Amino acid sequence: MLSLLGPGVRLCDGMTRREALRVGGLAFTGLTWAGWLGARNIGARSPDPGAGVRSPDRAPKPADGFGRAKACILLYHYGGPSHLDIWDLKPDAPPEIRGEFKPAATRVPGVSITEHLPRLAAMADRYAIVRSVTHRDNDHAIGAYLALTGRSHPKNAILGIEPPATPEDMPSLGSVIGKVRPAQRPVFSYVTLGDLRHFGNNDSMGQNAGCLGKVYDPFTVPFTRPITGALDFTGVTTVLGQADGGRLGQRRDLLEQVSRVGPALEATTDTRDLDDCTRKAYSLLASPASRDAFDVAKEPEKVRGRYGETFFGQNCLLARRLVEAGVPLVTAYSFGNRDWDTHGANFTTLKSTLLPPEDQGFSALLSDLADRGLLDETLVVWMSEMGRTPRINAGAGRDHWSFCYSVVLAGGGVRGGQVYGSSDRSAAYPSTNPVGPADVAATIFHCLGVDPRGLVTDRQGRPFVIGVGRPVQALLD
Repeated sequence: MLSLLGPGVRLCDGMTRREALRVGGLAFTGLTWAGWLGARNIGARSPDPGAGVRSPDRAPKPADGFGRAKACILLYHYGGPSHLDIWDLKPDAPPEIRGEFKPAATRVPGVSITEHLPRLAAMADRYAIVRSVTHRDNDHAIGAYLALTGRSHPKNAILGIEPPATPEDMPSLGSVIGKVRPAQRPVFSYVTLGDLRHFGNNDSMGQNAGCLGKVYDPFTVPFTRPITGALDFTGVTTVLGQADGGRLGQRRDLLEQVSRVGPALEATTDTRDLDDCTRKAYSLLASPASRDAFDVAKEPEKVRGRYGETFFGQNCLLARRLVEAGVPLVTAYSFGNRDWDTHGANFTTLKSTLLPPEDQGFSALLSDLADRGLLDETLVVWMSEMGRTPRINAGAGRDHWSFCYSVVLAGGGVRGGQVYGSSDRSAAYPSTNPVGPADVAATIFHCLGVDPRGLVTDRQGRPFVIGVGRPVQALLD
C-alpha cells in the first residue's frame, strides 16, 4: 500500500505512562500529503519551540558526532535474532548454551562473530557492536514498539498480547525525523521497505506516526517477491484516488504508477485548479527524483548481484538508492517470507535461510556506501526487539530474550572496529555498560542532528520530548 494515510492520531505525552492514562486519546481525520505540505508552510512561519535542532548556545563539540549523518538506514530484524549465535558467541559455555556455531576472527583483533558471516567478519573495522542492549518488554509487538519508538508501550505488562496500532501510539523514529528534519529534495521523508509480519499477521505497532498524525506515516513499499529490476508493489492505496478518469491498479509496478501519475496530473484540468499545496503533493508523488530513486533497474547488474537476489539484499540496495536521493530515514524490514523467531531449528534456519542473505546484503550495503563516499554521512543500524534465550530448548531452538542482546551501528559518526558493552558468561544479562532501546533511539537522533531532549508537538499542538534516552557517546567519533 502507498501508506501515506495511516490508522489515526493520538494526543501523546511522550513523558510518562501516568500522563498517557490521564490525557487519553483523540480521534480525528488525518491530512493528505497536501495537508502535510501546508503544515510545513505554517511551520516555517511558526516553528515548533525546541523542535529538536540545537540552538547556537547548545552547539556540540566537534567530536561528539552530532549531525554527522545526513540519513539513516535502519535494518530491522523482526523476531529476535540470536545474539549468542551471531554477534556474541560464548565458546567456553556449556553445550546447551554455546550451541553449534563457532566464533570466527574478524578484521579487528580480539573481536569474533559467527563463522556464518564471513563477509561481515572481513569488514568489522567499519561497524561497532553493542553487546549489552537490554529491556523488559519481552514479546514481539511491545518489544518492536519500544525499539522503533524508543518508548515502552503502556500495556507492556501484558506479555503475549499483541495490541494493534492505535491513535494512542507514540511516533516511530522515522516519523519524528520526517517532522523535525524533513527531506530537502522532492522525495519522501520516511520510507519503509516491507513491514512487520509474524506468523502471517501484520503487527504494525511502532511503524507509523501515531500522535504526530497520518501525514507523517511512512511511504511503505511491501514486497511480494525479491526484486531484481522493477519493484513489485502490491495493495496500492493512493491519495490521488482517480487520475485522468482512471483509478490506479491494485497490483502494478511502483515505478510505472508514479511515471503515469505525472503526465495524468499535468493533463487534468481539475488538478491544475487545485490549491498550491495539493499540486506540490502530487508533484512529490510523481517527481523524477522519486521515480529515479525507486528504479532499481538503473543499477548495473553487477551491483544488483553484489547485494543478492533476495528480499533483504534488494531492500538494502533500494535503501541505498533512497538515501542517496535525499530520503532522511529508511527502515528496511529484513524478510518477506519469514522472521527471526527461531523457537525451533534455530541453527538450521540461521545457517541455511537467514544468515547467508544477511551476510551478502549487509556487507554489500556497507561496501557500496563506502565506495560512493556515503558511509561517513549515512548511519546504518542493525537491530531487533530482542535476542534469544541462553539455553537451547528441546526443539533445538531458542526462545524470547530481551534482557541482553546485540545491536550493530556503522557510519554517520559511529567509530567502527569497536565493541561496546559486554554480557555475562551465558549472554543472559549485561555485565558492563547496559544500553536501553531509548538510548539507541537517542543515538540515532543525535547522529542525524536532532537533539533528543528537544520538543516536538503532536497533531493538537501539544509538546513532548523527542527522546527519553541518552546518546551512547562512546560509540561516536
